[in-house]
Amino acid sequence: MKLLIGASSSKIFHLKEFAKKLEEYNIETKIVFDVDYADGFPNRKISKWFSSNKKFKKLVNEFEPDVIFVDRTRHFALEASKTNIPLVIHLRGNHWAELVMARETLYKSAGKRLALKKWEEMGETCFQESKIILPNIICFHKL
Repeated sequence: MKLLIGASSSKIFHLKEFAKKLEEYNIETKIVFDVDYADGFPNRKISKWFSSNKKFKKLVNEFEPDVIFVDRTRHFALEASKTNIPLVIHLRGNHWAELVMARETLYKSAGKRLALKKWEEMGETCFQESKIILPNIICFHKL
């Protein structure tokens, strides 16, 4: 089995540990920084707004994953949702509550509200097209 992991910069370290464990079970993994392969609007860099998905398609064609795993619902996940490869989303926290909080606090300007609306649309598309949504479950126990 081959697992392609598209990761954000803040989670790549943890996902490398995850991949290392999976390889003990003969699951071949490839971890990539998601925005290196798929990006677009909204982005602070206008040049990224018109990015193509060629790098993503090349990655998928060369690695030939059985499953694509993502840790956020951005452009990489959106591109993955357009393939016939099962998409697994690692849900960190309450996605919908975070959108509400962002709308009520930091994202008040017209430009930021537009970006937030686009992220919300991308998220909903990714969730609808995913095969599995894995919530991050934190367990506390006595040591």
